[in-house]
Amino acid sequence: MSEQQNNRVAKRLKLFPNLSEALSKLDKDIIDELINDALDQATTDGFTESNIVRGATYLAAHFCNLASTTGSNISKQQASVLTIEYFDRGGSDDFLVEYNRLKNSLRQNSIRFM
Repeated sequence: MSEQQNNRVAKRLKLFPNLSEALSKLDKDIIDELINDALDQATTDGFTESNIVRGATYLAAHFCNLASTTGSNISKQQASVLTIEYFDRGGSDDFLVEYNRLKNSLRQNSIRFM
């Protein structure tokens, strides 16, 4: 992957307000590696030069969120005498959902944003 693509993904990651806390917990080297992983995976999944930054940004956001968060996928139910906590998202988040939606839209030969 090119350094320009890496820089563009890194710049876009900083635009997500709900990702700023996750990014603050990771050092630059880790973020760079996660961006490289996302670009590699997006290429494998069929994203091309014209749309890879869009797809890789959401996937890198998912990776950063996953790497920096502990317990974010824990749900809690509480009754007056009982509390139940359980893992309910299966490792998914909104960033991964959007990446998969973009990946699926490649079958129509276009990236569709909602």
